[in-house]
Amino acid sequence: MRRKLSLTLAAILAAAACLGGCGKQDGGDGGSSTPVSQGTSGQESSGQDSGEEGKEEVKAEELEPVTIQMWIGGPGKQKDSDRVWELFNEKLQEYVPNTTVEITCLANAEYKEKFPQMLAAREGVDLAWVASWMTGPMADNIKDGNLMELDDLLEQYGQGIQEELGDEILDMHRYAEDDKLYYLISWQGLYSNVRAIKVPTEFATLAGETWLEDTQKVVTKWWNDYSSPEDFQAVFDQLDIYFKALQDNDKLYAGMNVGIFYDWCYAHHLSSENSLQIRNNNVGVVHKDNTFTVIDAIDTDYYRTFAKNMAEFYKKGYIRSDIASLEKGTLTFVTNGEFTPNTTVIDVHNALTPDTNKIYSAQSGVDISLIQIEENGYLSKGDASAMAIPYCADEPERAMMVLNALYTQPELYQLLIYGVEGEHYTDNGDGTITTPYGTQGNSEADYGLWKWTVGTCKNSLVTQADTPGYYDQLLEQEKTAIVSPFNNFAFDTSSVQDICAAIQAIDAEYGEMIRKGYTGDKWEETLDKWIAERKAAGVDKLVEELQSQVDAYVSANNITSW
Repeated sequence: MRRKLSLTLAAILAAAACLGGCGKQDGGDGGSSTPVSQGTSGQESSGQDSGEEGKEEVKAEELEPVTIQMWIGGPGKQKDSDRVWELFNEKLQEYVPNTTVEITCLANAEYKEKFPQMLAAREGVDLAWVASWMTGPMADNIKDGNLMELDDLLEQYGQGIQEELGDEILDMHRYAEDDKLYYLISWQGLYSNVRAIKVPTEFATLAGETWLEDTQKVVTKWWNDYSSPEDFQAVFDQLDIYFKALQDNDKLYAGMNVGIFYDWCYAHHLSSENSLQIRNNNVGVVHKDNTFTVIDAIDTDYYRTFAKNMAEFYKKGYIRSDIASLEKGTLTFVTNGEFTPNTTVIDVHNALTPDTNKIYSAQSGVDISLIQIEENGYLSKGDASAMAIPYCADEPERAMMVLNALYTQPELYQLLIYGVEGEHYTDNGDGTITTPYGTQGNSEADYGLWKWTVGTCKNSLVTQADTPGYYDQLLEQEKTAIVSPFNNFAFDTSSVQDICAAIQAIDAEYGEMIRKGYTGDKWEETLDKWIAERKAAGVDKLVEELQSQVDAYVSANNITSW
């Protein structure tokens, strides 16, 4: 078992000094206090031999009673949330005495709405889940003063986190402007950008005995040779064979997931590093061609190829005819072996380990085949899920102690994430568990949170939707992953905010039509109008500004290649 670091006595004493009002007894006899003994394994020890290495005795009275507020994203409040969180707080006393955590768990839409409201109201939230896709770019939150600087707190009260994440990972998440930490990633693996096309194996066979092999060759050429419109067209030609075969065999169901193909196109033409993209404006650095050239991705022959094919796929019925009015999330890839009118028959997602097809097969309930897009993975930033201490926190020291415990104590983390054994999950006795609701964090479950929200997935349990050893495989992949030289680049939008806002509004009007194909024969006319309005709004100035900042970063850091 991986060694876990507990809170040290020094950290506890330092916290007591910082928080004030400590009631420590002279001589350390403790009087009526209850000692808590912790070893480096993270398991509670008997405390019989105080001389054993790594064991420290902590008296509860050394910390004054404190309640901290913690906000996390997830399924929202569930039937058994209050009871599980009460048990969590009881368990927490073993690691952070005299500390109670009041948890607020909000579903996506509510969290996105209330997070800025909380900051503006200075509500005294001490720990908050932050995610670049939910709460806004990390650089913007840091620049706006929303997040507290963490280096000193981490050094004093987060030694276990430092050990778990390591200097390389911590350093790649420092803010470029001042080289300081403002958030701590909720580790779920940083090996990324290894996408693959997912299809049910049975359906791929309908497209022909060699369709998988032929498509793999086409996709590999498209990706490795860096995109030409011709290479991209060849990919769409293979997809056409697949969709036509399913249509002829009455197995098309909901057909294409249009969102993934937009992202697929986007990710190929622009660098996948979020820092090098203005995602809402379709502007960014050309995908890893070592020129570090910034482009308007919409005004390219490559994107024109994409627009043409999406319009054709819509006309052929590969895209739902009511796609324009469908709510986001209505269409989903096959799960639990069930095919419905809302089931898409192709998807694109990460394929990070040799066992990824097994994971997707378990999740889907049918055998899944993968067509690999990328081969080499990158050690990417983990800003898609992290914990931070907001600037308005009342108890930052104690918040860091709690976070440290969640990173380093598997039992504490597992109780918070999975609930109570025998009630919310079943221990199968073979290193795996079974939950009654499929994937983790289902809003309809009696209890169960997202495992990647807080702490580290190294401490997660293996459910029926997981593959044993998955995170160990990711750790091995991380050892040889490419580290992007742009991990600490952050685009300063202050001089182009008005342009960004204007282009975002234009893209919202036209982009949906193109991505979903329902412009039909008017796709080219629609695309030309879109490009013209983007230029009128100042997209060329936006490109120029991003290029200037990228060039300065490349020069300052002596970057010659990816």
